Amino acid sequence: MKKNVLIDYRISDTKKYLGNSFPPLLYKYLKKTNKYNVYDLSNKKLPKIDLLFIINGGSHWNYIDLKVNNFDYRQVIKWIYPKIERYVIWIGFFFGLYRLQFYQRHLFRNRSYEKHIEKIIKDNPKIKIIHRLDGSYQTICKVYGYDKTVKFLNDKAHLTIHQSNYSKKLWENKNETIFGKSIKLKPKKSIIINNGVDTNIFKPKKITKQKKSTWKILHVSASSNPKKGLYKILEIAYSLKENNKFKFLLIGKQINDPVCGGDIKYFKNVKYIGDEKDRLKIAKIYRNCDILFFPSLEDCSPNVILEAMSSGLPILTLNSGGIKELIHKENLKAGVFLDKKNPILSLDFIIRNYSNFYKNTQIIIKKYHNYKNSLQKYIDEIEKVLRDE
Repeated sequence: MKKNVLIDYRISDTKKYLGNSFPPLLYKYLKKTNKYNVYDLSNKKLPKIDLLFIINGGSHWNYIDLKVNNFDYRQVIKWIYPKIERYVIWIGFFFGLYRLQFYQRHLFRNRSYEKHIEKIIKDNPKIKIIHRLDGSYQTICKVYGYDKTVKFLNDKAHLTIHQSNYSKKLWENKNETIFGKSIKLKPKKSIIINNGVDTNIFKPKKITKQKKSTWKILHVSASSNPKKGLYKILEIAYSLKENNKFKFLLIGKQINDPVCGGDIKYFKNVKYIGDEKDRLKIAKIYRNCDILFFPSLEDCSPNVILEAMSSGLPILTLNSGGIKELIHKENLKAGVFLDKKNPILSLDFIIRNYSNFYKNTQIIIKKYHNYKNSLQKYIDEIEKVLRDE
C-alpha cells in the first residue's frame, strides 16, 4: 500500500526557477518511484498523511495560504505594514506605534505557519516528520523572527537533514549573530545530504582548444541582498573596462540591491538580463557563459554554484558559509576563492587553467552532486523514518 507524503511547499510549476530548486526535484522524484502518493501545498484536500516534509521555517508561506484555522494577526501585520507604512505612521500619531506593534513586527515568528503544521499533526497523530534545513534567517538577515519558528518545527521532527556541514554547525551550536546569541537546535537525529543538480537541464557545452575571443562572466542571484556581493562584480568589471573581451551578465534581482543596484547602468561591460524564471532559459544562459562569479556571504549550499558547475562553469567565489564544501572535494577543485587585495589575479588563474577547472566541475557533479544520487538518499531516509514505528 502506498504511503502518503506531503511536501509542505507549493509546487505549481517545476519548470520555473523559484529560488529553492529542491522541493520540485524531490516532488518529481518521489512521484516516479510509484511507492508514494505525493502532495504539496497546492492540494486543497488531503488524505491521512504518513510523512510530512518541512522546508526550513516556512518563508514560502504567503497570503494565499491563510485560512481561518491558521490565521494570526501578527503575520498579517508583518506582510501588510510595509505596503501601508505611511498610513500606519499616521494612525500611530493617535494610538502610538508601539501599541500598533510597528517596531516589533520584524521579530515576529511565523506563527500562522506554525498553526498550519500543528493542524496537520493533530489531524494525523501518527505522522512522521522530516525537517530539511538551510541557513539561519538571522545570519542572512532575513525574516529575523523565523529562527524561532525553525526551532518550533524542529522540536517536532523525527529527522533533520542539513545541506552542508556549515548548516549543521550553524544550527546545532551556539553562535553569535548581529541579533545576539543564535537559536540552538537539539534535533532527535540529524544527518547531512549534499544538494544535487538536475544534469538533464544543466548540462555543459564542449570546450574547444581554440583561443577564446570573449569571456562571459555570470552572476545569478534570486535576492537583492547586498551580501550577494554585487559590488564585487562591479569592482572587477570596472578594472577590466578597457578589455572588450570581458562581458559580465547578471540574472536575478541585482538591480534592486540597495547599495549598488543603481550603479549597474554606468558599466558598459555589464548587462542586466533580468529576473528570469524559466529554468530552461537559465540553463541556456549558463551554457553560453564561461565562469560563474559568486561572491556571496554565508550561504549554506547555494544551488546556483551546482547549476553552474553542472553547466561546465568554473567558480570564482568567497570562502564563506558552505561554499568550500561544494567546489573543493579531496584533490579536486572546481574554482578558486577571490583574493580581496588582488581580485583580478584570481580570475586570471581560472582563465589560465580553464580546461582543468572545467574537467573538475564535471567530475565533482557526477561523483558528489548528481541529483539522482542525492534524491535516492532522501528516499532511503524517508523509508527509514516510516519503518521506525
